[in-house]
Amino acid sequence: MRVTVRGWARDFGEKEILSCELAYADIDEDVKRLERRTTYFQVERHLRPVYRGRRKVDYNIRVFGHAELTLSGSYLVQLELSRREIARLFYETNGDEGLPELLQLFSEFKQQDLSAPAKQGTA
Repeated sequence: MRVTVRGWARDFGEKEILSCELAYADIDEDVKRLERRTTYFQVERHLRPVYRGRRKVDYNIRVFGHAELTLSGSYLVQLELSRREIARLFYETNGDEGLPELLQLFSEFKQQDLSAPAKQGTA
């Protein structure tokens, strides 16, 4: 995973802020102490009521990392994730769902994709 910045007004190229690999052992639900030169991936669980006393669990992933910065001005911040890292994060946030629920979720994405106007510049 890479996080980079690039200047808006004066673009001197990409400046890497954070670069790390997402490993299963690095994921934690309760990060209590942060140390320099260490990257942390935190899974946050949020319970929300749905109906009739039922609850739904929502997940967020947070990434914490050390960066040496000497930046001033306005910057574009970019996060780069590999397909495997996206799959790992998807699993971390949806691993408790059954296959029928996951298929329903993907079906909704597919329907949105099919009903959206054609993207520019694609063949």
